Amino acid sequence: MKSFVTRSVSLIVIAAIVLLAFFASAVPTYAAPTDEILNFVILVDVNDDASLNMTYHIEWMVLDDSIGELEWIDLGVPNKYHRDITPLSDSIDYIDDNGSSLAIWLDRGYGEDETVTVEFSMTQDHMYQIDKWVEGETVYTFTPAWFDGMDVDNLYILWNADKAGAWQPDCQETDGYLVFSTSLYAGNTYTMNVVYPNDAFGFTPENQGDGGSGGNGGSSSGFDSFFEVIGGLIALVIALLLMAAPFIILYNFIKLIARGLGFGSNQKTEKKIIRTKIEYYDNCPSCGMAREEGKDSCQYCGRSMIKSKEVVEEKDIKDPQKYTKKGTYRYGDSGNTYISVNVVHVPVRSSRASSGGSSSSRASHHSSCASSCASSCASSCACASSCACACACASSGRAGCSVKDFFNEKLHEGRVKVESR
Repeated sequence: MKSFVTRSVSLIVIAAIVLLAFFASAVPTYAAPTDEILNFVILVDVNDDASLNMTYHIEWMVLDDSIGELEWIDLGVPNKYHRDITPLSDSIDYIDDNGSSLAIWLDRGYGEDETVTVEFSMTQDHMYQIDKWVEGETVYTFTPAWFDGMDVDNLYILWNADKAGAWQPDCQETDGYLVFSTSLYAGNTYTMNVVYPNDAFGFTPENQGDGGSGGNGGSSSGFDSFFEVIGGLIALVIALLLMAAPFIILYNFIKLIARGLGFGSNQKTEKKIIRTKIEYYDNCPSCGMAREEGKDSCQYCGRSMIKSKEVVEEKDIKDPQKYTKKGTYRYGDSGNTYISVNVVHVPVRSSRASSGGSSSSRASHHSSCASSCASSCASSCACASSCACACACASSGRAGCSVKDFFNEKLHEGRVKVESR
């Protein structure tokens, strides 16, 4: 009898805790967000060695600076196997490379109602898996950075369609690129896949991504009371879900209607041309061998043959009309100077009313930024090569960073600094 009473009391206490936790988490928060991503564009080209040239374009709007101006952004990238990080916009002061994330330091602080446009490029590797689904086919899987504390009005992934055999989800194809597009609520993610024949590019087993997934092991117990508690909790959760389901569905339906059903696929875009002037050494600085045409590294010792590399404006080069299509072109009389042209189709930003509705109706989780950056990214993303997690955090004075001591000198120890142009 005593054992029965003890078990009953335990079940009641556990049920009360679960009930309180459920309703506490089910109640939506209506605090105004502090930031908003208007457009997030990623341009992807596959290199011969199967690495990816990636150009990021982010339009970030500050809605509320009461907790401090936006001074830096911590952005997740797929994995630590990247190189040639190059700032492309004047808004970037410099970039700290921390392996699975980049700390993008801005040229100044940005306050309420200001929008900062951030652009940079890099070469990313270890992003594919050979024979992942079908023997003879290699798959790229990519989940762009997401933001726990704000919505992304428009997310675009422009993936070069050359040699691609299949892809998912369905998307449009424009000017030789697969255009994946969507909108993301705070904390949501989007994953796309592109499939190639195994001989399409230089796929090698050693440069594959680690796409394995981990599972939670279980242990059994012989105590009947354990199973009684588990069974009671499962029954309680099911009952609570059944009661709460109509309210959750109604809430999400109203939120969806308020936001609008469009995914940005019909939004107009404008072409932006990025020209990079590259000067090569005549001979390798290390071994003295002559540079092989079309190669960035010495074929003998592997040393970089690039003497200088800078983004140039149209007004600063001769005959800019010659450099309007994607590719690499010889420049001037020198045999070792080239202009590399990258063309990005950037969405024409719409008004805030059309892209997301009233900002006051959006939920904000900015205060959870530090824990998400420090734990969620480290635990859930570092182990998956195809996953690029990000929590967007602002510097000292903004909630979630200074409060939790996130803006700490240790965060940036060991980073590789990439100066802006």
